[in-house]
Amino acid sequence: MDEEAEGKLWEIVEESEIGLLITNAEGYPRMRPMTVIAYDEDGNVWFATSRSSHKVEEIARNPRATACFLNLEGGAHAQIFGEAEIVDDPDLKKELWDEEWGEYWEGPSDPDYALLALHGKRAEYYLLDEDELWVVEFEG
Repeated sequence: MDEEAEGKLWEIVEESEIGLLITNAEGYPRMRPMTVIAYDEDGNVWFATSRSSHKVEEIARNPRATACFLNLEGGAHAQIFGEAEIVDDPDLKKELWDEEWGEYWEGPSDPDYALLALHGKRAEYYLLDEDELWVVEFEG
């Protein structure tokens, strides 16, 4: 894998003003804004979610999902394609917990709080200044 290309991908993710998670809702894409709470070089992107949300039902029916990131100021956008999974690991939930989420959940042990992992298989990003589309393939 091209380390420079992958580095630029994660830079776009970090600097994005807008992040959207797209799932399949009864045959149509459904987008919602989401905040990335972590990512790793294997292509996994982590979000916090509620077990009671529509996206959890949609992922159970069809785990294929896309995360899109728009860095308007930087003139770039990226997409990560993969399979989403709801993760209920108590240690990881505690590790990734943010106190600001107290308005949504009572704490990291709240049964409605879950982690959503998008296991990226492939990513694309576009740099406006260079007018070029880059592709990153993740192993796994």
